[in-house]
Amino acid sequence: MSDYSQSELTGLSPKFFKTNRDNFIKNLKLKLETLPEGSFLFLKGGSNKPRYDNDDDFHYFVQESNFYYLTGVLEPNFYAIIDLSNSSLSLFVPLPDERTKVFMHVESLEDISKKYECKAFDLLKMPSEIKILKPNKLYVLNGINSDSKLKILTADYNFVFPYDELNDLIDHNTLIYEILADTRTRKTNEEIELLKYLTKVTCDAHKETMKKIKENMYERDVENIFYRYIREHLYIRNHPYEHICGCGLNSATLHYIENDQKIKNNDLILLDMGGTLSGYCSDITITIPVSGKFTDKQKNIYKIVYDANREVMKNCKPGINWVDMHLLAEKVIIDGLKKEGLLKKEIDTQIMLNKRVGYYFMPHGLGHLIGLNVHDVGGYLSFTPPRREENGLNLLRSARNLAVGNIYSVEPGIYFIPFLLEKAFKDNDIKEYFIEEKVREYFDFGGIRIEDDVLITEEGCVNLSESLPRTVEEIEEFMKK
Repeated sequence: MSDYSQSELTGLSPKFFKTNRDNFIKNLKLKLETLPEGSFLFLKGGSNKPRYDNDDDFHYFVQESNFYYLTGVLEPNFYAIIDLSNSSLSLFVPLPDERTKVFMHVESLEDISKKYECKAFDLLKMPSEIKILKPNKLYVLNGINSDSKLKILTADYNFVFPYDELNDLIDHNTLIYEILADTRTRKTNEEIELLKYLTKVTCDAHKETMKKIKENMYERDVENIFYRYIREHLYIRNHPYEHICGCGLNSATLHYIENDQKIKNNDLILLDMGGTLSGYCSDITITIPVSGKFTDKQKNIYKIVYDANREVMKNCKPGINWVDMHLLAEKVIIDGLKKEGLLKKEIDTQIMLNKRVGYYFMPHGLGHLIGLNVHDVGGYLSFTPPRREENGLNLLRSARNLAVGNIYSVEPGIYFIPFLLEKAFKDNDIKEYFIEEKVREYFDFGGIRIEDDVLITEEGCVNLSESLPRTVEEIEEFMKK
């Protein structure tokens, strides 16, 4: 495994991003009917936005992920152009005024050029420099993020006289963004090595929380143990997402982020926490007993979730559809709940699957792609299997057939959410499947989620988070030490 422990300080090599560009262009040529001579990709980077009407910087700038993927640029307010014939990169840099130079560390154009191994120009000269390239086509990224439903960042620059004819060369073809998103789903060897390293450190940080957790801590104390460890080992300044540290009933709230309650000795605590390194994300969840020992009830439900997690991993391989993996997890969960006496054993599991009974215990998708975003792009594209809207399967974040180089989270769970289960008890179409009095005994249980990050390979899948104690016995033995 490569050592990326300093990459947050040093940055990644420009070759890392040159490989990304090469892969994108290769994919572009495969999926576009034609790529005209003189075609370029015109890109806009992210901007550092103020907080409301305040001029204080209250957060660290994070580059827009498509721009970063293709350029590696860390600074805000850049534009870029990529020659699609040879993947060469040119950057257009906003030069600061004297006052900015007094307050901020500012790199010269020469510094930028050397840092990113490309040509760098004053942003004010961008129109004239682009015209010198004699482009026939200026593609821009244009489309919708299928997770957030928000429009992606587009280079909406308006060229003015005497360069206004460049506006006529701009092409907003949405397929360009989709091809880039598709390229991002299949990780390069360099990306895989980085994500392996990040995931290992994330697992080590989770193990640190397992060592130090104790009764009467606040949930936020546990979050701080994790964050302190990962920050010290990776020099990071940001989270990839708001961390979830839910104890007791809070563990049944899927995106519980308050983390302000005291933890109790007999409770489970669900810790959904990840790291970020050089723009890339990890996303790992453990559910553990605060006391270090599961009760019989906790143990039995945990084993069902663990079985679902492992059964999916055994079946993940190239060509398998992600929706079918979600249904497989639901099947294991339904079978397990039947065995525990919460669902009626005499009702066929397939009938319950068809009626979406699993939703009432796992009201979220099985997982998602991981990369530069924790919910990474590419789960739904026009040239991949369509979203399956029937029977509530529109809650999934992907409908893809798995491919070599994909990295997915596999995160089945069982949650006892009273208002959701009360709804099921009143539904004439499915209420007969539940053993209501038994399910009600779990209304004070909370929830369990087990989330691993897996890499799809030719042979199947590799669990990048395999270093974590996962079985009941492994967790109890680790916490006993």
